[in-house]
Amino acid sequence: MKKIIIISGILLLLTLMFSCHDHLSNYPLSDHAENKVWNSAASAQLFVNGTMYVKDHLLDKGNNHSDDWCDDMVINSQMGSAQNVVREVLTSDHGISTYGWNMFPEIRRCNLIIDKVTSSASIKDTDKPYLIAQARFLRAIVYYNMARKFGRLIILDRVLTPEDELMLGRSKTIKETYDFILQDLKDAATDLPDSGEAGAITQGAAYALLAETALQGAAYLDDTTAKSEYYAISKKASEDLFALGKYSLEGDYDKLFNDFTTGLNSKEIILGSYWLSDNTYTSGTWKMKFAPNQGASNKLPPAVAAIWPMNDFMEGWFEKSPSQEIVDAYQVIDKDGKAKNWDETSYYNNFRPGVDYVHDVLYKNRDARFYSTITYDSCWYMNSLLTMRLGGNMYYKNNMEKDQHMTKSGYLYRKGSYLDKDMIIGSSVKMNYHLTPLRLGRSYLNYAEVMLRLKDAPKAIEYINKTRITHGQLPT
Repeated sequence: MKKIIIISGILLLLTLMFSCHDHLSNYPLSDHAENKVWNSAASAQLFVNGTMYVKDHLLDKGNNHSDDWCDDMVINSQMGSAQNVVREVLTSDHGISTYGWNMFPEIRRCNLIIDKVTSSASIKDTDKPYLIAQARFLRAIVYYNMARKFGRLIILDRVLTPEDELMLGRSKTIKETYDFILQDLKDAATDLPDSGEAGAITQGAAYALLAETALQGAAYLDDTTAKSEYYAISKKASEDLFALGKYSLEGDYDKLFNDFTTGLNSKEIILGSYWLSDNTYTSGTWKMKFAPNQGASNKLPPAVAAIWPMNDFMEGWFEKSPSQEIVDAYQVIDKDGKAKNWDETSYYNNFRPGVDYVHDVLYKNRDARFYSTITYDSCWYMNSLLTMRLGGNMYYKNNMEKDQHMTKSGYLYRKGSYLDKDMIIGSSVKMNYHLTPLRLGRSYLNYAEVMLRLKDAPKAIEYINKTRITHGQLPT
């Protein structure tokens, strides 16, 4: 009897399983026929939209690995993978993520779009160029992200099949790698629209990235003729971008990086990345990576709190801080109205120890961009006055848990930190967030650099001054 009950139960379970499958038809989407994706421009665009995450490789909201090994950044010791890049010991045994390993799934998605759209008999010929242009732009981003780290790469311009020879070699030279990227961007620019919704890939984005890629790629070339070729490409792409007349510098530099509404609507942003609070948490943004872990759970010693109290909940995962080099790059307007390096001003030369306030010598009258980028000693961060000095509430030893998430350089980043006075800094807090991978101010400076390379200093100064005056509020 017991065996009969067990067998009957199994039969009933199998019957229910098959009947549910038949009636609900809840097959995985991946089992749907591929031709359904490529039978219209609308469905193909959905696949393109699903590949848009690739553009965030230009600026990764979770890590910002692209800047971890530059002179602008001081990396905390717990960032092991970033330290490996700095020490030039990164191998395939380390993390893949945005450091550049295993980017072939992204390349394959881009190649699929190009291949399937090109061969589709259902998609109108008038709709194909835009779809393909987006794929070329995204493929260029993937290769550009890798080329900056590895130089010579395996170039794939088609969809591989099991029958293909998979022992593929790398490009013969770094120039071959960059030539491939530049051609993708040139082709994309031809067929992209000159405007679009926030976050969309446009002709302006292709020109901006083309100019930057050519300028950056030239740094790897030894041949003078090849360098000149790349400088010419960068110059023309910049001028094509400016000729569109679609972009202008943002009046509020701070909100450009720290306010979602401004980021969504600013005329300065050429290509933006946007995330809504429906599925975005502080833990996945620069806000968390740049914020200290202090002021909560009684981490601040009582004696320090009595002098320098903390008024905010800061459970950040602080990983990186501004270097002294980037801080020193922001000039000071001296009493004579001229912009100078901080240690060349009258404030510094006439400083009286024990009489004058050190804060004024170091941080007074700086380039206005400094105050939107750097949190320094004795300035406000949300609702708290932060002091990085010896004995201050942000001094790295003044944490009762000896937490590693404290600044070692004496500075914090403000840019990208969204310092909302009513928001706690914790991993489970939902928020809207944005980043600005390509913007007009950046493109102006790229153009200024290429003009300097081409020995046209007056033109370079003209474009440096566009951001220097509007954003930096400095004299010419």
